[in-house]
Amino acid sequence: MFNRYIINFILLFKPLFVRFGVDPVQLRIILNVKMKMDDRRPKFYSQHKQTQKKEVNNTSWLTMFFLALTGLFLAFMLIMVKQPYIGHTVYFSAFMVMLSITLISDFTSVLIDVRDNYIILPRPVSDSTFTVSRILHIGIHTAKMALALSISGLILTFILQGVIAGLVFMLEIFIGTILSIFLVNIIYLVVLKLTSPQKFKDFISYFQIVFSVLIFAAYYMLPRLMSMSMLEGFELLNYPFLGVLPPVWIASLHELAVHFRSATSLTLFYSVLALVAPVISLIFVVKVLAPGFNQKLLAISSSGEEGTVISSEGQGASKGLMNSIAKRIAPDPIENAGFKITWLLSSRYRDFKVKVYPSFAFVPVYFVYFGFINVKGSLSERWHQLMTGNLYILALYLTSLILTTVMQHVSMTEKYKASWIYFTTPHQQPGKILAGMFKAVIIKFYLPYFTVVSVLSVLFWGPKVVNDLLLAFMVGIVFGILVALFQVKGLPFSQPVNIKKGGKIFKTFGVMLLPMALGFLHYYTARWEWAIWIAVVIMTFMAWLSFSFYRKETWESLELAD
Repeated sequence: MFNRYIINFILLFKPLFVRFGVDPVQLRIILNVKMKMDDRRPKFYSQHKQTQKKEVNNTSWLTMFFLALTGLFLAFMLIMVKQPYIGHTVYFSAFMVMLSITLISDFTSVLIDVRDNYIILPRPVSDSTFTVSRILHIGIHTAKMALALSISGLILTFILQGVIAGLVFMLEIFIGTILSIFLVNIIYLVVLKLTSPQKFKDFISYFQIVFSVLIFAAYYMLPRLMSMSMLEGFELLNYPFLGVLPPVWIASLHELAVHFRSATSLTLFYSVLALVAPVISLIFVVKVLAPGFNQKLLAISSSGEEGTVISSEGQGASKGLMNSIAKRIAPDPIENAGFKITWLLSSRYRDFKVKVYPSFAFVPVYFVYFGFINVKGSLSERWHQLMTGNLYILALYLTSLILTTVMQHVSMTEKYKASWIYFTTPHQQPGKILAGMFKAVIIKFYLPYFTVVSVLSVLFWGPKVVNDLLLAFMVGIVFGILVALFQVKGLPFSQPVNIKKGGKIFKTFGVMLLPMALGFLHYYTARWEWAIWIAVVIMTFMAWLSFSFYRKETWESLELAD
């Protein structure tokens, strides 16, 4: 309903649109459909089951809600930083970064969508109507996100600093939004000019991964790292090299409005830059970068989802490595097939990589948080406590997060209907396929990462941690098999994304308790070397026994897609 009010407001300028050759009736229909599709467009973090027929009408509002929460956190910077100039600089730095990465990660499919060319242009719709509808659609979506992100700061400024400061803050938001759009355009256009359509898709996928990691790291680290006492006495204008940053220009507008009499010539210069920068950026995009942009978009749409055909033997150097490992690790033909298909498709599907790869950064973030940031004392004292303690055990057990994440997503894909191939082969042993899948996950994802953590542990804590490494690894294997038994009831990439897991919450909680309990027990018994070695033998036997049971899974125990 709110979308309708937005469209009605836009159409108040109907005479202006008509003057430029835009059909208001067609414009209303196009915008209404586009905005409705935005609300139904699933997000990569959505937890809704995609195969349901029920309409999803709130996804864009969910994005705005999360941005509003982020904006509430940003607004506290305006209060906590005693110097308004620095406070606004920090605020709009975070505002522009958040808005830019949200545009790229969340709205990319719309910004580079060329389906309009095939759906609307063949109809009796003028070029002016088509172009204006696209510009307005992007503008509306960006404005909604900018409003959600800035509403807390705007209200706070009106209340604490008055009407003039509030109106100037609105101008700052507008300029920050325009410059953020310019930044996104620069990224898109430069990458499109330098890379192929296939590489562009990979770039967007990896950007989403980096975005997820940054949000996760910022959530844990920024509140601790950002001590407001560090900013006391800091004079922004004493560091001219900071003048290249657009947030400094934007903050200068507020400084000029609130402290006009004491404003320096440098503040005035930055304010002028803030006013002219949006105009210059628009001219630069249109005249320099835009030519050939539509042709690049058409190339993206015409390229296949994956762009290349990957045979069962792999490609390049990965061919020999994968086949060599598969022959030794999974000699059984059925198990070998499960190993290879998991290895290859986990490298091929972007949706899998976007969901799994961020978990690789969670371990160092957690470790740094618990080892340094969440510990009192100087940096040298924190380092001494870390080296004399057993905190490396925490890092070892945190690696099981990677195994959990991979196992939870290795059976899901948007292209699950291709899994019909599993049911056409003459075998009655799906457990062997699952065993091959599990071995591929261990060898490709868990073992390399655990090896890196282990090498660092030995370098910093010495050879005495070897038995701890072995125990943590075997506990991780047992934990991974339990996750596979109780949570992963599907063959490799054979289920729709976000399939409901109702009724498994207690099983999931019970499985998660295992590494937590064993990790705490390991931490407090690490000083008894003989106990750790005995535990290694016991967990090795448990791993072998549980894997043998997992290898005997039947068709009846699996969850099959509709």
